[in-house]
Amino acid sequence: MCNCNKHTQIGNYGNQVMVLAWWSNSFICIDRCLFDEITLLWADEIITTGCCCGHNQIEGFIGVEIEHIQEMKDLGYTVQFNPMRPNSETSFNLKTNQ
Repeated sequence: MCNCNKHTQIGNYGNQVMVLAWWSNSFICIDRCLFDEITLLWADEIITTGCCCGHNQIEGFIGVEIEHIQEMKDLGYTVQFNPMRPNSETSFNLKTNQ
């Protein structure tokens, strides 16, 4: 689980950093405790689609575009099963705080 502020609830954006996404030229928010991990993925030109640290309530995840699934696996990330999309491999378990 995450080591961020235990009072930061899911859906509360108070503990996030706003950054410019290099692929879309628009700003997005990232949980502060995932910032380093996400920016390392971006340095490898992996497009993320969403992420959440889990806020000490659920398992965190990093979502990526389909074309980056194999790259994530090559980097040692493991697919996180999503019961809403059981055949999808676009969500991965975090390496941060593991």
